[in-house]
Amino acid sequence: MNISSAASFQTPYPQIAKASMEKNLTEKIEGPVIDEGRVMLTIEKLMHPTVIIEITIEELDELDEFLKTPENLHSVRLDNDRKNAVRFGCFRSKEFHAGETLRKMEGIYSEFKQDLRSKWPDLADKVTGFTVDEDGRLKVTSPPNTLDTKEEEIMNTLLNGTKDLQSLTLKHAKVVIELVQMDKQQFEGKVKVNLSNFHKLIDYGLLLNKGALHMGKTDSWLDQLNKSANIEQHEKKQGLHIEA
Repeated sequence: MNISSAASFQTPYPQIAKASMEKNLTEKIEGPVIDEGRVMLTIEKLMHPTVIIEITIEELDELDEFLKTPENLHSVRLDNDRKNAVRFGCFRSKEFHAGETLRKMEGIYSEFKQDLRSKWPDLADKVTGFTVDEDGRLKVTSPPNTLDTKEEEIMNTLLNGTKDLQSLTLKHAKVVIELVQMDKQQFEGKVKVNLSNFHKLIDYGLLLNKGALHMGKTDSWLDQLNKSANIEQHEKKQGLHIEA
């Protein structure tokens, strides 16, 4: 059953919807704006565990915000185990697709390095990696004083010119950002990740060179992010916090 079909279900809590519409429209709005009609539909989806209906993580977040109001929490009889299971499923699905993307990147990057070795042997001998810059393009990484400006330009051109590498890397970076936003228990208040600072936190060259595709491995994207979070927390304690 698709979402449009689910929309035809009868709203199970008409009294909540009515009360919501009767609220003073001039009342000051604080916090996230909640679409209560969409919240009712999300509740309806969760009430039918035997029907496969897609529920997004954004819809679950909106429902959680809705339930923060005591009157809403007491009015809705919802199976929290079901809600948590759906959230867990969304999380695992994103993790799976992120892993698939990394496996594709691994093969492409391996071919890139072989091609670099045959055409640019001097560059191939230097320690380099790559990450995603603010504009979504790939950016070479290397230890200080490893590459000069011209060599950086050549590497950036070669990386971005490699078929599918840029698009797959950007795709994975966006999923990582989503996963971090979803995993509030592990990351909230510890590290902020977005496209503006991604290049400071995760090096895909390091990840792929070490074969750290699984999140539990050293130098995986999760490991790199946790190390960055630990460094940031230490700087905060020292009074030297620098926004990444």
